[in-house]
Amino acid sequence: TADKEQGWEPYALEVLAGVLDGGSGARLASELVRGKAIAASAGAGYDAHDRMQSLFMLSGTPSRGHSVAELETALREQLQTLKKEPVGQKELDRVKAQIRAQKVYEQDSIFYQAMQIGILETVGLGWREADHYHRQIQAVTPEQVMAVAKKYLVDDHLTVAELVPQPIDPDHPPRRGGSGHVR
Repeated sequence: TADKEQGWEPYALEVLAGVLDGGSGARLASELVRGKAIAASAGAGYDAHDRMQSLFMLSGTPSRGHSVAELETALREQLQTLKKEPVGQKELDRVKAQIRAQKVYEQDSIFYQAMQIGILETVGLGWREADHYHRQIQAVTPEQVMAVAKKYLVDDHLTVAELVPQPIDPDHPPRRGGSGHVR
């Protein structure tokens, strides 16, 4: 979790999430899904404007023939790399451009604009924070990304959850809903 008083940290965590999961060129997709094929999917996320301390989330689904433990190890290796080696400038620029593009596209929606203003006011940042967001993201350095990885992505802050499906009872198979909803 990031302390909102550390002005640059929430933005560095957003950039860090983008390095890991900012599209098909991001590290998790290119290295764990397509590269080593350990994961069928892998993701990272962080919300800089959460009301309370926000969680930095990693998620993944192991690919067929790989275990959850293997995937967890691979995710941890990605984090260790970020703690030891600064993100390259080219990668950092790509991630910042993707974050900026996403925020610009979100402005196409009046609903999203209203929601963003409401969120910023609710968390006490004020609606003008939206005007400063891009500048804050652009100011993030490779050293800041490495610093937040070292500070927050540590075992003392770690919670690991594994979702294990229940066995299907042949006498009571799951019902299928018409449009994905079970009634």
